[in-house]
Amino acid sequence: MKKLKSLALVTLFVSTSLFTSCSSDSGSDDQTPEASQGDYWPAAVGNQWVLNQSGAETSMKIISSEKVGADTYFKFDKLFISSSDVVAGSASASIKKVQGDYFIKLDEINISANGFAGKISGYEFVFFKDYLDVNKTWTGSYVQETTYTGIATIKSTTKYTGTIVEKGATATIKNVTYKDVIKFKLKLETSIEGQSAGSTEAEYWIAKGVGIIKFGFNNAYSELVSYKVN
Repeated sequence: MKKLKSLALVTLFVSTSLFTSCSSDSGSDDQTPEASQGDYWPAAVGNQWVLNQSGAETSMKIISSEKVGADTYFKFDKLFISSSDVVAGSASASIKKVQGDYFIKLDEINISANGFAGKISGYEFVFFKDYLDVNKTWTGSYVQETTYTGIATIKSTTKYTGTIVEKGATATIKNVTYKDVIKFKLKLETSIEGQSAGSTEAEYWIAKGVGIIKFGFNNAYSELVSYKVN
């Protein structure tokens, strides 16, 4: 039982630390997409962003696109990163835009923890809504199943709440001034097998025509150094 609990906590760590980071979304978000107020995360193959955190630079680049029904997903070479002494996880991530809604889709995650190898099912959720007014929110949830060899499947449910904090702001990052900036928060509340397993909250600054220029999690902030968009 102690080993199962430990692995369940690893599941939570991977799930909530990705991109702050964020089975497929069950469609629990109850707000119908509205017309976009601009392109706040330009998606095209070749677009790239370089961010800096505590002197270390990390780049993320869109490397391909895929048409799924009426939607187009743009895949990153690296968007979500999670690693520590006890867990290592890797997954591919994509973004799509439906009017003013920006969706993040994470594929199945392969992990290793405490000498066990496992998989966490992928998910998709509404990351951002560019048309909402200040203090307006969006909500939803997703379910994940974690499977380790020889151990019962662990099911977790994450409820998310996004809140617009500022709109039309100006922000100076690394001596570069960006206009038409929206600041928002994203809170994740996770339960494992029906029991609360904690919550996390991240802050994001996203500029029209540019993308994410800054984000923070656990008092650590990453800031945009350079970008290239088509």
